[in-house]
Amino acid sequence: MFCEKCGTYVNDNSRVCPQCGSPVKGEEQNITSNTTYKGALGNPTPVLVWGIVGLAFSLTFYLSFLGIIFSAVGLKKANSYYAFTEYMPSNQARIGKRLSVAGMIVGIILTVVLVILIIGLLAAAGNSRYYY
Repeated sequence: MFCEKCGTYVNDNSRVCPQCGSPVKGEEQNITSNTTYKGALGNPTPVLVWGIVGLAFSLTFYLSFLGIIFSAVGLKKANSYYAFTEYMPSNQARIGKRLSVAGMIVGIILTVVLVILIIGLLAAAGNSRYYY
């Protein structure tokens, strides 16, 4: 069939014209755009969840290295979400990305402090005067 508006050939299963985007056969209802897609890439909730989990683990002293990993996953999900959508990202995605960045920074700082502390404790234990 052909589009009534621009005359381009349209597949029989299509609901909109690929050239001009006008509805085919008057089917204006139930037409969804890509901006309403809530698939794996179009859903901002995982970005927020990974950001919260990353920051939470970064704030724990002994598990801060896990916070770095979870924050990196959150940043990867945020970048995938930003690449998927061509419009202004949602508040969940923006907050999730900020939490992931904060989790990454805090996790790196606390991991470095933990490594320095462990090295100091091992050095102090090696210099101990008490032998068994």
